[in-house]
Amino acid sequence: AIDSKGVMYTGTGDGRWDPENGIYGNGIIGVKQDPVTKAGKLVDYYGPTNAEWLWKRDLDMQVTCAIFKYKGKELMVDAGKECVMYLMDTDSIGGDDHRTPLHRTPLYCNEEVNFASAGVWGSLATWEDSKGTRWVLSPFWGPKHSKFTAPIQNGVVKKGAIVAFKVEDKAGKYTLTPAWISRDMDRAEPPVIANGVIFAYGSGEDTDQAAYDIGLAYNRQENRIKNSTKAVLYALDAQTGKELWNSGNAIASWNHWSGLSVANGRVYISTFDGYQYCFGIAASGTAQSAAKGGR
Repeated sequence: AIDSKGVMYTGTGDGRWDPENGIYGNGIIGVKQDPVTKAGKLVDYYGPTNAEWLWKRDLDMQVTCAIFKYKGKELMVDAGKECVMYLMDTDSIGGDDHRTPLHRTPLYCNEEVNFASAGVWGSLATWEDSKGTRWVLSPFWGPKHSKFTAPIQNGVVKKGAIVAFKVEDKAGKYTLTPAWISRDMDRAEPPVIANGVIFAYGSGEDTDQAAYDIGLAYNRQENRIKNSTKAVLYALDAQTGKELWNSGNAIASWNHWSGLSVANGRVYISTFDGYQYCFGIAASGTAQSAAKGGR
């Protein structure tokens, strides 16, 4: 993600957190191109206080940030496989010590510390409603954390969901306040917001990389492809997370990180078997229709 000053921010993969020696594993870095040499130069960085533990548990910060304006400031959110969200000021994403964000949410998933099938894997999303409320959305895999709650919960979450936070200014301190949690989705992926409707989907992919009996040998196509199911697209009310519609059995295969596109009143999703699906509003305006594209 790139801010208004041309700084590109990205989470980093597994590795040691050792900024004194130029190593920024399990953190977030900001890089800007030098106008003369055209080289990318490090201009800012942030490391969670438990970065060393995250490295040992393979809980890297691999999620694309989201940047937005709020009350005259440019803020940024990011998350990772640990399943907490960080709110940061792009003027200094980690404060003077590079380890202090504006706000850090509690864990909202990954209670079992699973490195492969739980946590936040997809990009975050943000939008502002007509009343000026700034919303931040995060997909996550696996069950909701048992101690995390939101004012609106749309059923038991076992395989994944979308969680919505409101950005709030409480006595001069910016926070992320839980607002709602969606229905259960089988490996929830990054949502897209259009006209007060959130489009999200469960990919149906078997994301396990290890099994108790055979360890990492499970991470092979004969296991993961065989045990993947099918993607399901959902339309949610953006204020409450309530399900408005879902694609049911219309999608025959599963999705692997290709994401959603929304254009001209239609939503597009591709699947592992080489098809693209298009969902739109019927001419009557009362029902959805689906078309299946070719390979």
